[in-house]
Amino acid sequence: MDVAATVRQAANELADRLRAVDALPAAGESEAARYELVRAALDDCLARLQPLGLVGPDNRLPSSELWNVAGELLTRGWLQNQARTKPRGYAGDYEMLARIYEKRLCDDPLGKLFDRYFQEEAAPRAVRNRMAMMTAWIVGAIRSAAPSPLTPLPRGERGTRVALVGSAFGLEVREALVQLTKNERNIVSVTLLDLDWAAIEYAKRQLSGLIAGERLKGVSANLFRLPVRDSLAAHLDDSDLLLCPGLFDYFDDATATAMLRAFWERLAPGGRLAVFQFAPHNPTRAYMEWLGNWYLIYRTTDELRQLALDAGLPPAQLELSSEPLGVDILLVATKSVAS
Repeated sequence: MDVAATVRQAANELADRLRAVDALPAAGESEAARYELVRAALDDCLARLQPLGLVGPDNRLPSSELWNVAGELLTRGWLQNQARTKPRGYAGDYEMLARIYEKRLCDDPLGKLFDRYFQEEAAPRAVRNRMAMMTAWIVGAIRSAAPSPLTPLPRGERGTRVALVGSAFGLEVREALVQLTKNERNIVSVTLLDLDWAAIEYAKRQLSGLIAGERLKGVSANLFRLPVRDSLAAHLDDSDLLLCPGLFDYFDDATATAMLRAFWERLAPGGRLAVFQFAPHNPTRAYMEWLGNWYLIYRTTDELRQLALDAGLPPAQLELSSEPLGVDILLVATKSVAS
């Protein structure tokens, strides 16, 4: 099979169909029909490309050929273009995640249809699911430790410590805090660690007025170095709830194992650790790689469990599940109070 010829043919057919859509009226009742045409064009293109079996590193050059042919049109979709161009150095940056969380679409008439296609894919839906789960966990952890409303905890006391490592742009934390009373918010301390300083600044703006400044810590650093930098890992000391929603999709096995070990060591007795990891059966993978040049490291439930065991986490204290779609698997480890 001539891979380059197949990709060029698929790309040219996609471009022709998209140009036809772009020429149609963009307003009124026609938008739904235009979207169906865009969706069908993308689906058909991916159906032609998937049998090539080009995933991960093998996909990079062929997907560039797709963009060489159809890129003038594809760039009009804000989400897929952000993933491909990676202006902040990686695809899943805080700007991308904020738009996914809020289901935002761009204003460009054709781009809006691309963004809608993106937002309806399984992977973005799984991201929204995991964020909702984290919000609920934060609320639950705080309320389970909250004192009576008549006897609020003094702000200087320990309270509940929540840490978020990676994708720490604050929107799920904000959603949790707005559900809490002022007294409940006064017993929580939040630590946000992220690779991107702009994500931390964005989070601080989102959380302003909801949590006292001394109870919010934001740290931007190379998180890949966390297991070997005690000064960085120390920010997680005595965490009651430690959440890592997206980093493991970029860690090799050695780094992931070391990270789990560091998380477990810093977790408070009785604390809970939750790590998400995209599974190989992610149905959005073809779209992410061919259209978004967005490449993840995928693991099965058994592979994620094995990393936890290699890191020394007790088997009896591990739970493996997923968000509701089953696309983003979940490892939860709860430390015994006696630890």
